[in-house]
Amino acid sequence: MLKTAFDKTAVKRSFSRAASTYDEFAGFQRMAALEVMKRLSDSPSNSLVSPVLDIGCGTGFLLELIKSSSPDVRIYGSDIALPMLCRMQDKAGAQCSGLVASDCESLAFRDATFAVAASSLTFQWAHELSAAFSEAFRVLKRDGLFIFSTLGPETLKELKECYPGYQGIEFRESADIKRTLDEAGFEKTSVESKIIKMKYHSFMDLLRTLKYIGAAPPLECGKGLSPGRALKEAGRAYAEAGRAYAKRFPAIEGGVLASYELIIASAKKM
Repeated sequence: MLKTAFDKTAVKRSFSRAASTYDEFAGFQRMAALEVMKRLSDSPSNSLVSPVLDIGCGTGFLLELIKSSSPDVRIYGSDIALPMLCRMQDKAGAQCSGLVASDCESLAFRDATFAVAASSLTFQWAHELSAAFSEAFRVLKRDGLFIFSTLGPETLKELKECYPGYQGIEFRESADIKRTLDEAGFEKTSVESKIIKMKYHSFMDLLRTLKYIGAAPPLECGKGLSPGRALKEAGRAYAEAGRAYAKRFPAIEGGVLASYELIIASAKKM
């Protein structure tokens, strides 16, 4: 089983700090939540059954979409970062039946509680994916539906190749995700992925966006380089490589492009 190389306490701290800036910079995250909502809407029942759990709800993008689609559904949210929940509470108010500060690998809910478990861009942060999926299985009722999005290994490939000091997490392959779902006890599993290109004004704008959504990992400067100089050199490499090798490192007039591999998965607890 693959593990991600990061400090979960640091992840919690990073997302907590980003609670006030997340909504402004989370363009891709909104798109991912919409993709999850499309799958929920296309489910065989064509309607959501209460109660629903949004795992890693953040500031509430997915929760708001669910409530807009099914106003009468009872939905609960959990997130590792309490400030994110506070931000969502300020926005959603009475739209949410309950919010709980809880790690996706140890959900603070009873067995067989929810008819639906949904999540958008949370499970790439799970240290043990098997534990996270087992928890989703545990809190679902029989015939419960599990739909989520996460990130695949092609995510930010340009940044990784242009800046050796980039300390990104190890995103899991679609096959690993499907296998882990099956091992957790889920059936009728389906996993698909697609590449989404996002435009940023500059290399530094990309890094700034990652920081303000709480997703910026540590950046190490090269030997003999100050952090500032290392970042400038990385930015120059990103742009130059884009001009010379447009397919590998896309750079466009007035900005740069970054790749995200969005993985969407669905499964049932039978």
